[in-house]
Amino acid sequence: MSAPFEARPIPEQGFFGSLFGRVHREALLAEVETALSEAADWANVTQGEIAAIESKYGGTLRENARSEAMMLVVRAANSLTSQAVVEGGAARLRTLAGALGLSAEAETVVQARARAALGEAALALIADDVLTGEERAAWDRAAESCGFEPGQVNAILRDAVAKRMKDEIAAAVADDRLTAAEERRIEQLGHDLQAQFDIDEATKAQLIKAKRLWAVEEGSLEPVDSPLALPKTELCLYAGYGQVMEPRTRGARSFTHSYGAGDIVLTTKRLIFNGGAKNIAVQLKSVVDFDVYDDGVEVRRATGKPLTFALGNKDEWFARLFQRARRDAG
Repeated sequence: MSAPFEARPIPEQGFFGSLFGRVHREALLAEVETALSEAADWANVTQGEIAAIESKYGGTLRENARSEAMMLVVRAANSLTSQAVVEGGAARLRTLAGALGLSAEAETVVQARARAALGEAALALIADDVLTGEERAAWDRAAESCGFEPGQVNAILRDAVAKRMKDEIAAAVADDRLTAAEERRIEQLGHDLQAQFDIDEATKAQLIKAKRLWAVEEGSLEPVDSPLALPKTELCLYAGYGQVMEPRTRGARSFTHSYGAGDIVLTTKRLIFNGGAKNIAVQLKSVVDFDVYDDGVEVRRATGKPLTFALGNKDEWFARLFQRARRDAG
């Protein structure tokens, strides 16, 4: 038996079919499938053999049983592995379709199966995260064996590479951080796979934020311009505008006192307020405890009242920079 076909008994023509001379399509289909099943290879059944069967019934598959005959092609396509398709299977399917007189009708089925097979072939080619010149040549041969010019289906290979790259990027930033090693890995993978794809704006923003977050927590901190003169041994990490407040009591009444508005500067050694009624500088190594917020930080020292450095605008990076600077200051 030539899979996926099987020998089928020939049904007898019904009374009304015989009376009105209708084509016995069930018998036609049964005899065609039997011929396909008995062949050593269903692709070897010729158009002449099918035509001989059709002549017995005074009709054709194309005119009298097109849908059913198309299903024979579909069954043959589904029986082939993706490897078999790219190793001559697509040509065999076209031969079968031609023998059945359905070349044009079946081409959509053949192309769909071939494209699916090429998609799997593309994934297999880049499974080791490398796309060599030899592998690219193998891809071109696979495309041609499926009846395509390489340029017609290069998008399949590009899409496979793009998916692999996007998966790598997603895995790298799953923890919301992009380390230097992860960044190098992504760049090397893109080079090895000859990747050519566009990163959407949302992903670009995610990469930028993840890269900065890692840099702020573990990488090299980049200094920014300071509105204040600093010693050469001290770098400015953040410069903004806001106010400093401290809790006070007057009799039984508790309230918060503000020293007014001015520059808030975070350096590698100090947290500085410059302006308003008083200039304040807190050595980071003197901070024994703190609470961070999206618009500032409250610091507590061994002596003195807690001080709250409140920014004029929310800034998610200020708190992260403060925690890193305090940690480094010891």
